[in-house]
Amino acid sequence: MAEVTINQGTTLIYRVFDLGEEIDLAAAETILANQAYRTRLKMAKPAGQALIIRNPPIRINMGEVKLPLNAEMNGEAIVAEVVATIWEYGVISFAFQLPITKGTTWRALIELSDLLQSDIHTSSQIDEIGRVRSKEITTLLGSSLKKPNPNPIFDDYIIYFIQDAAGVRTGADLITNADVPSLILGESREPLSERARKSILDFQYQYSDNDLAVIDWNSALILEPSGQREIADILEFALTHLLEFRFYDELLDDRTRELYTAVEQRRQGLLKNFFSSSSREANTRFLEFSEFIERVDNSLKVVGDFYLAEIFRAAVRRFRISDWQQSATRKLNLLARVSELLQGELNVLRGHLLEAVVILLIAIEIFSAVLRSRT
Repeated sequence: MAEVTINQGTTLIYRVFDLGEEIDLAAAETILANQAYRTRLKMAKPAGQALIIRNPPIRINMGEVKLPLNAEMNGEAIVAEVVATIWEYGVISFAFQLPITKGTTWRALIELSDLLQSDIHTSSQIDEIGRVRSKEITTLLGSSLKKPNPNPIFDDYIIYFIQDAAGVRTGADLITNADVPSLILGESREPLSERARKSILDFQYQYSDNDLAVIDWNSALILEPSGQREIADILEFALTHLLEFRFYDELLDDRTRELYTAVEQRRQGLLKNFFSSSSREANTRFLEFSEFIERVDNSLKVVGDFYLAEIFRAAVRRFRISDWQQSATRKLNLLARVSELLQGELNVLRGHLLEAVVILLIAIEIFSAVLRSRT
C-alpha cells in the first residue's frame, strides 16, 4: 500500500446545538444584516441536477478560532475558520474548517482523527468553544428565537474533505492505497479486523470515477476534486435532523418521569389538577412532534439528482434517525395514552363527586320537606 499524501483538503469539525423551538429566519436575517459574509445556503446545480431546500438556512462567517490540536508538536494551537449555519427548526451548526497542510501524510491524518475522536480533553475544549459561540448567536438572534433552550443539547461530527491527494486519481485509488476505515474510526494504534473494515467500506458511494464518499455514524470521508461541498452540506443537514429527534426523545423521557412522579403524588393526595394539564400538554406535544416531522420531510427536496438523494438516505440510515423517530413516536403515544387514562380517572372522580353533591342536595331537600311538614 503506497503512502498517500494530501495536496489540498479540509477537516470539517462540527458542533451542532439545539437553541430553541424555532427560529424566524426572515427576522434573523434582518438582525444579522451587518454580519460579515452572511448568506443563505445555496447548493450548486449542475446540468441535470436540482436540489431544493424549502427554507434555506442562514450561513455566516464567524471569523477564526484557535483549536488545541497540536500541543504534542509545538504547543501551539491551530487556527480554524468558523462558519455557522442557522436552521429554522431551532438548530445551529458550527463548522470549524481546519485546512490540511499540503504534504500531510495519511498516517498523520489518522493520528489527527484519533486525537479528535478519542482525546476527551481536546473534545471538551472544542465543545466549550461551540457552547460559547452558540451563546453569542442566541444573544444576537433575540426575539427571532422562539422558546430558547437554556441548556441546549448538542452533537458532533467530523468530515475529512479531500480535493487532491498525491497518487490518487480515482476513488478506487484512495480505497486501495489509503487506510480509509482507520481514518473514519480514528484508530491509529491497532490494526482493524476485516469485519470492521468491511462495515465501514459498505457505506461508500461514488457518482464518478474520481470522487468518493464514505459515511459512518461519527465521521465521513469525502473525495471531491471540484471542491463543491453539496455532500458535506447534505450530511450536516441530516445531522441537524438527528439532533432534533434526540431532543424530542429526551424531552419525552423527562415528561414521562414527571408523569410517573405525579401519579405517585396523586396516590399520596398531593396532586390537584395535574391530570388535566398533563393531558393538554400531551396533545400539544403530539401536535408539535407531528408538525416537526412534516417540516423535516418537506425541508429538503431532491429532484433529478439520484446521487444526492442516495447520500441523504445513507446518512439517515447510518445515523439511525428512523430509530430515534420511532422511539420518540412510541414514547409520545405512551405519554398520550397514560395521560388519557389519568384524565379518565379524573373524570370518574369528578363524576363521583357530582353524584355525592346530587345526593347531598336531595338529602337537604328531603330534610327541608320533613321540617316543613312538622311545622
